[in-house]
Amino acid sequence: MPSDERDPAPNRQIEPWELHSELVLVCPEVCERARELLPERDPDAFLARAREPVLVPATRTVDEPQQRSSLLVALVGYAIWRLLETARIALFTLTAVIVLALLGELLH
Repeated sequence: MPSDERDPAPNRQIEPWELHSELVLVCPEVCERARELLPERDPDAFLARAREPVLVPATRTVDEPQQRSSLLVALVGYAIWRLLETARIALFTLTAVIVLALLGELLH
């Protein structure tokens, strides 16, 4: 009588490498053994904790706009940083073109 490949082997030991391979995804016996080895799940692990209240200083009200100076400083700083990065890349590109032109002249 031919044996069916899907019949589970009752006394089969599952090797540690099998637990850390793709067999966990396709083999029901290995998947079950991997689940047995998982630690006990904490049912409250993913509950959202209450946020701490945001305290507003007494000198201004909630309806007043926040200071925009930090936003302006951040925008100017970012613009300068991007300009310097662009200049750096342009310098590297120009240097590469000059080196290639000189190399072409030397080999010509």
